[in-house]
Amino acid sequence: MRALAVSLFVAAGCQPFTPSQPAPQAQQPSGPPGMEQAAYGPVSAAPVESAPGESPPADSQPTDSQPEDPYRRPPPPPKHDQLTQVAQQMLDQHNAARAKHCVAPLTWSATLAQVAQQWANSLRDHDCAFEHSQGKFGENLAAGTTGYMDPTAVVGMWYGEIKDYSYDRPGFSMQTGHFTQVVWKGTQQVGCGMSQCKGMDVWVCEYDPPGNWDGQFKENVPKACK
Repeated sequence: MRALAVSLFVAAGCQPFTPSQPAPQAQQPSGPPGMEQAAYGPVSAAPVESAPGESPPADSQPTDSQPEDPYRRPPPPPKHDQLTQVAQQMLDQHNAARAKHCVAPLTWSATLAQVAQQWANSLRDHDCAFEHSQGKFGENLAAGTTGYMDPTAVVGMWYGEIKDYSYDRPGFSMQTGHFTQVVWKGTQQVGCGMSQCKGMDVWVCEYDPPGNWDGQFKENVPKACK
């Protein structure tokens, strides 16, 4: 099954942009906005419980304004200024790859993550389709057997295309387009989403500004510097 995951990933997943034509407008795919709760949702505080035979904490005693359960506190509001673990891992893997080429690190965009999650949901809802959104951002796709597709594996496969990239003849190809988008010097932000379908994880990452512009590969895809 792991070989199948790699095969699906290689089959599609990157799209070129040409400066002579304006990028198409983003589609509005189906599915609820935001990240999948199972992968990216905020984590609530665990309930405070007392050991058997002990009294509950003083500040959890029932009052007219508190829940009836004296052993449970309401969860705190989510901290929107902090990335969830999976999002942070995806960002870190991108920036580790970019550091090898001495290009500036990316920042995480909640807006791009929402767009990515919407498209991941749409692919899931359309019977595990595997195609691009044709939106206005750069886009990488990956799909494979659930359990093999964590952020390290996903970005590792994309970056692994470097073995087929020719610095003597820089340009776009379907065999190297994921790699060139990951390290594209002009890209500043990334946001990703993931859905599950038929035993597979389907990943979508959106990039802004988009990479893979025709005629701009030499200055935006530098050789590894370390």
